[in-house]
Amino acid sequence: MEQRIELHLAGARLDLHRQWWLAEGLSVSPVLWRREAGSHVSAERGPDPAAEGVAVRIAGPDWGVALSVELQSDGTAALAYQAPLGLVEERVRVRSLDAWGALLDQAVQRASRLKLQYAQLLAGSCTTGWLDWVHGELWLLSDSLVRVRGGFVDTVVNSIAPGMPEQTATSVIAYDPMAILGGHHTNKVIPFDGIAHARLHPGLTTAGLDVTMTDGTRHTLLWLSSEPARRVLADRLLPVLGSRLIR
Repeated sequence: MEQRIELHLAGARLDLHRQWWLAEGLSVSPVLWRREAGSHVSAERGPDPAAEGVAVRIAGPDWGVALSVELQSDGTAALAYQAPLGLVEERVRVRSLDAWGALLDQAVQRASRLKLQYAQLLAGSCTTGWLDWVHGELWLLSDSLVRVRGGFVDTVVNSIAPGMPEQTATSVIAYDPMAILGGHHTNKVIPFDGIAHARLHPGLTTAGLDVTMTDGTRHTLLWLSSEPARRVLADRLLPVLGSRLIR
């Protein structure tokens, strides 16, 4: 049975949060009601009984993105983070008014930390050592490396059909280091300016990178040799690290 959210109640909850955000100095639109055609109508005349969604737009004086949040009557919430660099959209399932309120708080907190950055996917089979069997993604950002853990399905798919195209595309991603590191203990954010020295090593089936940070922390990243990570990292890290990079 499809679960529907009472939009007039969701709008009232949104308006309460809106007052809090305005008191905190954020720039917040009126509550917006969306008809099926897709146009938004201001809430100044009250809730629209024919509405299919309720929305708001938020920006902060020192934010790197502008945030739009819309809740549809079927419980689907659409979040959009907009910056000059591009747009990142996410969808979340909302099952109660309390969950809606929590999502609003989380979205605003995240938007205050978020930066949209260009990133290049280097590997889809990245692990953090020989005892880590769960594959993840390795991303190259302008100033750091990011490893995000995947799941069992990703590991199986990579084992059956390993490898990525030699030329990997650059994407615009929503970069939130705090959320990445809090997502799983094997997730990693490795800033280039914190690297003391590093070693890239090849292999017939597995290549990798060993990193020692200036504070003594060590990181190991491994990936399938068929992926382009080692070649790209050699080109990217050599100008940064010089003789501190062993290849």
